[in-house]
Amino acid sequence: MKFYSEITKKLYDDKDTLVKAEIEATKAKTDRAQKAKEVTELIKKANEATKAANKALNDFVKEYGSFKTTIKDKDVDDDFGSFWDIFDRFIF
Repeated sequence: MKFYSEITKKLYDDKDTLVKAEIEATKAKTDRAQKAKEVTELIKKANEATKAANKALNDFVKEYGSFKTTIKDKDVDDDFGSFWDIFDRFIF
């Protein structure tokens, strides 16, 4: 007799194998959801930090006219994403 799992959508030869597979699938789904939640929170914090940095930059430029800085390799992420995002609103 074969057993079908609604969770994994597969057939199993015995009930014990089915139960083990469902437990593993449920655990994997729970782990993924937890990590997705962590990533979402980090993205939210990054967006809030970017908004705060943009506000501080705008306030500084209004008060002093310009802002100059030097960017070194150790200060930059892998893809320059966070720095170059500042200029998106001027280009697009």
